[in-house]
Amino acid sequence: MIDFLKKHYEKIILCLVLLGLAGAALRMNSIIQKVRDDLPPVDTTPPAKTAPLPPVDISADEKALTQITNPPAVVLSGEHNLFNPVTWKRKGTNELIKIVKTGPDALVLTNTVPLYTIITYDRPTGSPVYVMTWIQHTDIRQNRRGTVEHSHLNDKVKTVPYIVRGIKGADNDPSEINLEIVDTGETNVWVSTNSPYKRVDSYMADLRYDPDPTVLLNKKMVNDQFKLDNDPYKIVEITNNAARVQSERTTKVTEIKLTQSP
Repeated sequence: MIDFLKKHYEKIILCLVLLGLAGAALRMNSIIQKVRDDLPPVDTTPPAKTAPLPPVDISADEKALTQITNPPAVVLSGEHNLFNPVTWKRKGTNELIKIVKTGPDALVLTNTVPLYTIITYDRPTGSPVYVMTWIQHTDIRQNRRGTVEHSHLNDKVKTVPYIVRGIKGADNDPSEINLEIVDTGETNVWVSTNSPYKRVDSYMADLRYDPDPTVLLNKKMVNDQFKLDNDPYKIVEITNNAARVQSERTTKVTEIKLTQSP
């Protein structure tokens, strides 16, 4: 017996522990059941309906949130003088005037004039030679009314902007002349004594500079240079309703819109 206990005492102890755990489990189950029986019955009646709460006014919070998420832009230009000191100039009457804008921002575009290339068939000469008159916008500066050419069929003249390619009617008195326009490559161009070829090449602009009325900027064309407050500028583009002026010192380009319809 003693030898049996010596060999199997661990198993005997394990069995006793398992029996104790089984008894504790049975005891715990009976305790849970007793507590459950002692609990009051659960009320399954649905709650009575109540009036909904009034909505909360959060408009002030939404407005504050909008202001925070969309802050106003910082404007460093304009008429304030913190970052834009005012320039004062003395007029010829000894009166001081305040100049808010200077440089190209103070330019005013008052007028634009289209500049044309015009080619006209004037008359025949009695032989296959046709008297043509043409003028390009550069001629406006030279006060020229046009260049007269005695043009032959298919003749290429370096200084002439067209080539006579064909005629309609008799050789000695055609009703229309077919032209090739050299610089654009146009070929289906027909002109007559009453219907010239006409094309807008560019524009001429009249500008005004209020900070210094002595600066004369009338009849300016592309690539014309001038000075504003001793700074050099150049006109780089003119359209029917705007002019673009470039600073030759900084290369910044400023666009001036026409103040009225041309």
